[in-house]
Amino acid sequence: MIKILIVEDDPLLWQPLQCALEGEGYSVRVAMDGADALAASAEESFDLLLQDLHLPDASGLDIMREVVLRHPACKVLVMTGHATIENAVEAMKIGAFDFITKPFHLELVFLKIRRLIEFRDMVNLVESAECRKRSMMTRSPDMRRVIEVAETAAPTGATILMMGESGVGKEVLADHIQRLSAVKEGPYIKVNCAAIPDSLFESELFGADKGAYTGSVEERIGYVESAHGGTLLLDEITDIPLAVQGKLLRVLEDGSFYRVGGTRQRKSDFRLIATSSKDLAEAVQGRRFREDLFYRINVIAMTIPPLRQRREDIPLLTAHFLKLFQPPGGDGTVTLSSQVMDILSLYGYPGNVRELRNTLEHLSLLYPGEKIKPAHLPAHMRDSASIGLLFETFTVEKPLREATQEFEARYIEKVLRAAGGSKTQAAALLGISRKVLWEKLNRIASAGENNG
Repeated sequence: MIKILIVEDDPLLWQPLQCALEGEGYSVRVAMDGADALAASAEESFDLLLQDLHLPDASGLDIMREVVLRHPACKVLVMTGHATIENAVEAMKIGAFDFITKPFHLELVFLKIRRLIEFRDMVNLVESAECRKRSMMTRSPDMRRVIEVAETAAPTGATILMMGESGVGKEVLADHIQRLSAVKEGPYIKVNCAAIPDSLFESELFGADKGAYTGSVEERIGYVESAHGGTLLLDEITDIPLAVQGKLLRVLEDGSFYRVGGTRQRKSDFRLIATSSKDLAEAVQGRRFREDLFYRINVIAMTIPPLRQRREDIPLLTAHFLKLFQPPGGDGTVTLSSQVMDILSLYGYPGNVRELRNTLEHLSLLYPGEKIKPAHLPAHMRDSASIGLLFETFTVEKPLREATQEFEARYIEKVLRAAGGSKTQAAALLGISRKVLWEKLNRIASAGENNG
C-alpha cells in the first residue's frame, strides 16, 4: 500500500484531502506542523510527501530536505499558494517532483500522484534484479513476444533474422541473444555491412592470402574465420554486394569458404544473426538480394516494433537512460518535469529508441542537476508533440457547440492512439479521471451511432 504523509496546517485542506486519498486506497498520515512531520518521518517511512511550504513553526523547504534525507526513496509533491510559486520552483530544484497551487481540484491531485507513482515504479523496475539480469526492458505485449521468441531461439544455434526500423534496438536484442546462446563464451564478431565499401567486402568478410592483391604483404583473417566457434552479427545484411552473397550462402550451407587469392578450402562453424532495416522481400523482388540467401537466413525471423507503436515503454526507457547517464556519485542527475514527460510520451520518434537515448544523454550533459522543462528539449521535438499538431484542420462552417464536440472527440482519439490504446495513460495525458474518459467515450460512441 502506498503511504502518504500530508504536511499541512489548514484542516479545511488536509481533512478532505486525507478522506479522498484514503478512499482511493492510500494509507495517509497528517502532520500539522514541522515538528509533527519530523516525528512522523522518524517513526516510519513514506512513499510520498505532500508538503505545504508555509508552516507555523518551520520552513516547508527545510522539512522537505530533512524527510528526503531520511528517506531518499520518498517523492515530494509541493502544495503552494499563487504568491509562493517561486518557492515551489526552488523546491523542485532541490528534489520535489512537481507542485500544485491552492486551491486545487482533488482530481488534479490524484493525476499528479498517479504520474509520480508511475515514474517511481519505472525507476524501481530499472533497478530491480530482473532488469539487471535482462538487458531488454518492456511493457509492450508486442515487444514482449519478440523477446520471448528470441530467448527461446537463443540456445538452439539457429540462424536469426531481425527486422525493424533503424534505432529500434536490433543490436541490443542481438547482444541479449548472444548472452543466452550456447556459444556465449566464443567470439562475437559484429559487422556493419553498410560501412564496408563494395570493393573490399569479400576480403573483409572472408580474408585474403598474402599477395592476393597489390600491396598485400601478409595474410588477412576475415570476419567469417574470426567468428569460428561463436557468433557472427551481420548488421544491415541487405548492403552485402550481390557478388559476395553467393559466397556467404555457401558458408551457411556447409561452413566452407576461400580467402581472396587463396586455393585452400577453409571451414568456419558459427551462429549467424542478421539484421535489416529494409524490406528484405522487396529487395528480393528488386533483385538486390538473392532469394536463396533470403530463405537460408529466414529461419527464426522477428520484427521489432518501432517506439511509436509501443509508447508504454517510453517512461520505462526514460528512467533507464536517466540512470545510465547519472554522473558518478549521483550528483548532477537531471529530473524531468511532468510537461516534459507528456511531450516525450507524445513524440513520434523517427529515430526510435536511439533518438530517445541520445536526447536524454544530451539533456544530462548540458543541464546537470536541473529540472528539465519543455524549453530544454529540441525544438523539433516540442513542435511535433505540441497540441496544435495533434489535430487536423477544422472547417469554419459549423456551430461552435458542434465544432467543440468534434474537436474533443478527435483530440481524445489522437491521445488514445498516442497512448497505445491505454485508457489509463490517455486519461493521465488528458488530465481527467478514467471514469470521466469512459463517459466521454460513451458519448462519442452514441453520437457516432446517431449520425450513422
